Amino acid sequence: MRDLKTMRYVATGALVLVFVGMCISRLLESRNPLWGYLRAFCEAATVGALADWFAVVALFRHPAGIPVPHTAILPNNKPRVAESLAAFIENSFLTEDRLAPRFCSLDYARFISDWLAANADPVSERAAGLIPGIINGLSDQEMSAMLANRARAMLAGTELGPLAGASLGILLQGGRDREIYRGLLRSMEDLIVANREVIRQKIQEEIPLSADMLRGVPLLADLAAPGFQQIKEKVSARIADKTIEKVQAVLAEAEFEPEHVLWLSLDARLRTLIEALTSSPEMAEKMAAIRASLASDAVLDDFASTTWQALKVHVISDSRAPDSRIRAGVRDAMAAAAAQLVENGSVREPLNAFLADQVLRSIVSARPHIRELVVSTVLNWDSREMADRLEQAVGRDLQFIRLNGTVIGGLVGLALHAGFTLLGK
Repeated sequence: MRDLKTMRYVATGALVLVFVGMCISRLLESRNPLWGYLRAFCEAATVGALADWFAVVALFRHPAGIPVPHTAILPNNKPRVAESLAAFIENSFLTEDRLAPRFCSLDYARFISDWLAANADPVSERAAGLIPGIINGLSDQEMSAMLANRARAMLAGTELGPLAGASLGILLQGGRDREIYRGLLRSMEDLIVANREVIRQKIQEEIPLSADMLRGVPLLADLAAPGFQQIKEKVSARIADKTIEKVQAVLAEAEFEPEHVLWLSLDARLRTLIEALTSSPEMAEKMAAIRASLASDAVLDDFASTTWQALKVHVISDSRAPDSRIRAGVRDAMAAAAAQLVENGSVREPLNAFLADQVLRSIVSARPHIRELVVSTVLNWDSREMADRLEQAVGRDLQFIRLNGTVIGGLVGLALHAGFTLLGK
């Protein structure tokens, strides 16, 4: 608007200048014929300036406020202007031929990557901040029921026998079964050491020694009653200690002996169990019964409810923690995605092609809506507002027309005066 006003002052100033020049030269022409040339120039320039001023102003409003016919052309023809402008935009800009080179050359993956990298922290913060509200807004009963139903559906579609057999089969790979076997033996050894006195007492209680066993033995019958209890305690204690030591020795030997009978027995039982789980009809029936029991048991509902409550508390607590794993996960995921979009050509190129096609299709398919938007926007403008908007857009260049009319009109007037002067001589 500032540039428009400046050019308007310049064009109007030129009009005033030539008008003043015309008046002065008219007064001085009788003194010197050369003033006639200036008068001719200024007269024609004044006419040209006034004519072009009228033409320019008539586009946007009535000149000097006088409703001369065929003036205020644009405000009085809003519907035609709206339709013409909409058609021009639709047919000259929103065509696939014009849009395709531009949109197909854009690196959408780079735009997305830059946005992800720049907004990883605020997005992760926002996501973590939304989680408590979302979680608390969920129904505990519905979520527990959903988990229980999902678990039942998974049980119904899972053959437990082959699954258990495959899981046990994993133990036989890479020596993991041997590690578990040794861990079990060490646990048994630790259990014996920790409960040695209890085990010793139980063994002593189970040893079948009584005074009646000595009554039939010569020379010992008389000793049976008074000394038997002491003898029994010593003998049973000795037997218990030896039994515990022997068991510990067997466990220690079995732990480091690769072909020990305990290991061979466990290995054979494992392989037999795996075979039965994967191929035995009887085992399949048992596992099916277990599956049906689990699916129909209320324990599954309780488990689902407990799981949901624990998950809910954990997620909300983590989202509010300064070192939130959820926040870090979202941030890391966005950073990884940003890096992939830039570094991985197999991801970037198809994505760019897909987005370019989608953007182009969207704009082309939206042409009727854009046309309707342009028409409705122009029609909703106030006539004065429309004139002001259009004049702001092109009015500065139209002021040059006024200047050109002033100069060209003056030159034509000067040429005509010179010609008639020469012919008169």
